[in-house]
Amino acid sequence: MLKKGVKHLIQCRCILPTLKGRSNPPLHSFIVFSIIDEAGSLMDKNVSCNNCGVMHHVTEVCTSSIVQSVDGSSSQVSIDDIAMFLPDSVKNILESYSKELPDYEHIKFMIDENITNEFVVLDQEFNEGKKSGKILKYKGSNKFEIEPFSRKEFFDL
Repeated sequence: MLKKGVKHLIQCRCILPTLKGRSNPPLHSFIVFSIIDEAGSLMDKNVSCNNCGVMHHVTEVCTSSIVQSVDGSSSQVSIDDIAMFLPDSVKNILESYSKELPDYEHIKFMIDENITNEFVVLDQEFNEGKKSGKILKYKGSNKFEIEPFSRKEFFDL
């Protein structure tokens, strides 16, 4: 089995400021990119919540525990750490679309593992039951292409 990359949600204990006034507001969730190794196990990593900064130790898809000490903060990867290993053109595209850490990690994973035809969504909108936008698709050999996409999101019954 080859390594596999997966984006998934991690739930934090914080609440978005815009929702704090609600009765029973939902807890904040944020997107994380993780790697599943050849044996099918998720590779542990530390990530911080993009709302409150609390450090989470990710152990399974959609599962984490809060790191009680600050010891984990030095092992967290940043956008700058990853960007230095990406082609300048790709860095510029990700920056221009204001992409976040999981997208940078996904792009680096595609390059490192030479996984072609995977993509990162750059921009999307919903209109009249259709989702459309642009993706950044990996073609191999450090070559990327921006492609439009459009698909029906709701099925008529």
